[in-house]
Amino acid sequence: MQRRVTQIESIRVLAMAGIFFYHLWSVLPEGGSQNFLGPILGDILSQGYLGVVVFNAITGFVLTLPHAAPGAKPPLGLVDFFRRRFGRIMPQYYLSLALWSVVALVFGALPLAALGSCVVEKLFFVQTFDPKRFFCLEPALWWMGLLAQFYLAFPLLLRLFQKVGPGRATGYCLGGCWGLWLVLSLCAKQSDTAALLDYMFYFNLPYRLPEFALGMAFAIVWKDRAANPRPKDLASGMPVSWLLGFAGLTYFALPLSVLLKNALPMPFAHILLTAACVGLAGLLFAWPAMARLGAKPAIAAAAAASYSFYLLHQPLLGYGADLLRGHLAPFTAMVLLGVVSLPVSYVLARYQDRLVAAFQARGKAKPKAPSTQTA
Repeated sequence: MQRRVTQIESIRVLAMAGIFFYHLWSVLPEGGSQNFLGPILGDILSQGYLGVVVFNAITGFVLTLPHAAPGAKPPLGLVDFFRRRFGRIMPQYYLSLALWSVVALVFGALPLAALGSCVVEKLFFVQTFDPKRFFCLEPALWWMGLLAQFYLAFPLLLRLFQKVGPGRATGYCLGGCWGLWLVLSLCAKQSDTAALLDYMFYFNLPYRLPEFALGMAFAIVWKDRAANPRPKDLASGMPVSWLLGFAGLTYFALPLSVLLKNALPMPFAHILLTAACVGLAGLLFAWPAMARLGAKPAIAAAAAASYSFYLLHQPLLGYGADLLRGHLAPFTAMVLLGVVSLPVSYVLARYQDRLVAAFQARGKAKPKAPSTQTA
């Protein structure tokens, strides 16, 4: 069985593209409405934030896959797991945080005290617990707090999935987390405290746990089926019945989410949008072209750089929009900003990754101190 699931690489790149264009629209929303296509362009771009839902599912999938049978690796000890996972995300995260903190300081984007508080919260991944600073300095970094929470919860979740099976474990996660969301959203109409919690939980576990859990469940059931394929299974290892299920989910959830997402209460709207994302991602996973694309060096490189790209691109868009706003027509400014910021963000992401890799390689190659023992 292939060690690298190449279709995941392609899906990761598409999700990152959706997030980039969402942020492009968010800094110049007038360009999404004042263009030759009309408001429909803005409506499309404004849904790019759903790439985060896909990222969450991919994270659950990738973390779970090595521990799924057959050939399951035993779970690491908690200390080793946290050291490895946080050790992988912290170098780029801290480097990009330092970069944009210096830029904000030079340009006076935030008062010094506010900037210091913002940076400290982000250093310790607690920014999503402070609604006043969710989006300070770099709004996209709210996701790092959510990712840290999932890492902390993952060992317990993996035990649950292994003990009761992926079906029941996913059902517990969806029912418990989304059920809590529904109850708290109803209480929010009567209580300011409940309203604040309801707002904050959208950016935290448990509300966002089902997205990770769906990826975990798919990793377990897909790996088992891919290792024991049947004659009519697709090349991806997916049964035709699964493909039909994803197609049906997309067929119903996608149009309903377009029509009803603004009319439904938030829990139901998010559930519907998540269902649409899962359906589309499942179809893409089954499509052989996605596996072939993901195996190409250019797509694999873009997927590898997607994490640093996420950390770096949004401030470039924000500062660029400030420079262009008022000097160009909104749509022209949006196009120019996108054309310039996309490659610049990618180049910076690749450079940041190489810088971190070089630093880590130096650390590993550092010679040990000579022994003080004598013959």
